[in-house]
Amino acid sequence: MIQRLVLLFASAALRGDLPARPTNATFAVVPRPALLHPDTSSSASMMHRQAERLLSIGNVSGARTVYRTMIAVQDSAGVFPGEALWALASLEFARNRELRAAEVLDEVAAAAVRHGRPDWQARAVLEAGLIYQTHGRTDLSVARYQALKPLLASPALSDSLRAQLASRVVMR
Repeated sequence: MIQRLVLLFASAALRGDLPARPTNATFAVVPRPALLHPDTSSSASMMHRQAERLLSIGNVSGARTVYRTMIAVQDSAGVFPGEALWALASLEFARNRELRAAEVLDEVAAAAVRHGRPDWQARAVLEAGLIYQTHGRTDLSVARYQALKPLLASPALSDSLRAQLASRVVMR
């Protein structure tokens, strides 16, 4: 990562985008690298690939950090971080931290509300409810199913998604 940034800054200096050395200042103002720009799908996919690489070598903590960084950057820029949140929930679930996965799915639902994505909200609420039910957290699962009811009645969801979600509801 550091090598990539050094190479990025060195190539910018050679193109004349950056001064080769600071003039009268004690530090140079450097433009923000493109890899941190949240509104491009390429930066998000690059960070996702980085997290996947970290997972492939067993660095789960590093992958979590990458996902959390991606989520924070996207959310602060007004970009829906649903895919990164869902990937983090999947990571937690795969690591047998199912209740933590449900908590992350609750974050997906909250982000979906903030960004006007009822389809994502409904999916996340259902999945979290199923996990909570599996773990005997009836209070939390009932709350998720109660939140799901108005979504299933909403015209914002497609008929096919509504039918798919309704078929998976265990509690009625």
